[in-house]
Amino acid sequence: MRTKTPFLLFSCSLLLLFTSYSSGENSTDAKPNVLFIAVDDLNDWVGYLGGHPQAETPHIDALAASGTAFVNSYCPAPVCGPSRTALMYGLAPHRSGSYGHHASYNPRKLIAEDQLPLNLVFQQNGYHTAGCGKIFHYREERGWDHYRGHIGGMVSQNRKRFGGLSCGILDTNDDSDTQDGQLTDWAIEQLNRGHEKPFFIALGLKKPHLPWEAPKKYFERFESEDVQLPHVPDNDLEDLPVIGKLFANALVGFRSPADHETVTKIPGAWKELVRAYLATCTFADANVGRILDALENSPHRDNTIVVLWGDHGWHLGEKKHWRKMSLWERGTRTPFIIKVPGGEPARIEAPVSLQDIFPTLVDLCQLELEQQVDGNSLVPLLQTPSMAWDKPVLMSHGPGNFAVRHGPWRLIRYADGGEELYHLGKDPGEYENLAIHPGREATRATLRAHIPESWRYVMGPRFKKFSEAFSPPVTGE
Repeated sequence: MRTKTPFLLFSCSLLLLFTSYSSGENSTDAKPNVLFIAVDDLNDWVGYLGGHPQAETPHIDALAASGTAFVNSYCPAPVCGPSRTALMYGLAPHRSGSYGHHASYNPRKLIAEDQLPLNLVFQQNGYHTAGCGKIFHYREERGWDHYRGHIGGMVSQNRKRFGGLSCGILDTNDDSDTQDGQLTDWAIEQLNRGHEKPFFIALGLKKPHLPWEAPKKYFERFESEDVQLPHVPDNDLEDLPVIGKLFANALVGFRSPADHETVTKIPGAWKELVRAYLATCTFADANVGRILDALENSPHRDNTIVVLWGDHGWHLGEKKHWRKMSLWERGTRTPFIIKVPGGEPARIEAPVSLQDIFPTLVDLCQLELEQQVDGNSLVPLLQTPSMAWDKPVLMSHGPGNFAVRHGPWRLIRYADGGEELYHLGKDPGEYENLAIHPGREATRATLRAHIPESWRYVMGPRFKKFSEAFSPPVTGE
């Protein structure tokens, strides 16, 4: 769905909430501040989402318990660059043409100059904007009053490699010795400075992105021999169409790193990698806790909207796939929480998209915006969590490959017409592809109607080679 501001008006309660701070000592708070937290490669292995029974993420869980937790939230694309481009510029990948990480997918080459990124929209509406770490995948200097990109930090001296996957323990227990710890320190400094204007502060944490490294205290919480592995049936790929099998065994559909084969052949490797991912997620959670504690102890706590999101999911063997770059649940489901000051805690089961963040913040902060953006303002759900929300969520991976999440269903349709259908209420692990059952055509047709008939055709070298692997080749607009 494409929306154009002005979005839905505030309810009277929200208006009263945000204007009640415009008098008195902290007069800069006439409009709400925004603390914007992005976590790289964080799947649903967080406590409140239940993705893994041993996940330890107490700070993210506390934020979910005190805010609005969207428990079925999905990325626009299961790759860092396209997902962040879609969120930050308000354009879905199939419209922007930004599908991957090759230079041909740089949004500054594909997206019009007047399609402004979210931080620049805040800046043009009178906000002080400060950001650090990984917010965009590609360099974007517009719209920041202060920005800190690369910060050094300790690296592991005992890094282990299992094919293209690597992990290691950092010989420290001080978070500030690490890159993410220093990014969090910088964001806290920005939060604590004097503010003459409302602020938009963005913290982009880089873990749990590979390599999975964290201070030793986080690894000590998990023992490799006790780690629970994902359930992966031996025949899990048998009912998939040909492109589904290609995606399971590759990063972008043509280059096969044989991750699962490598990991399962090395004794103890799978458990060691799962342990490292769990530890790195807990490390990311600790930095989230530090910035949230700083906000809680600041004069801005009662007038700051907190948004936390991960850019996509991550596989650790499910579907015999590793990393991101899949249209299955594990590759696309990610945390998304909004905490509005004075709002009641809520848990929203309806599927939503990270694409909805842009219009929601424009609505909440009453920003002026002329450009069109994809997504739906979630303000109605924030106001009335029990309301019916019947909007499909669209995901894409490369030209012509789409997934639709609607109600309990997930339909995956590949560029050659191959399909997968799952009832996630009955089959959350996506073990049975119902698309091969003749009685499901009506459901498939209903979901298929939400998939674009055309898409912007930008074919980087990886997807180009992939498209030539089957006939007829993928085409688009």
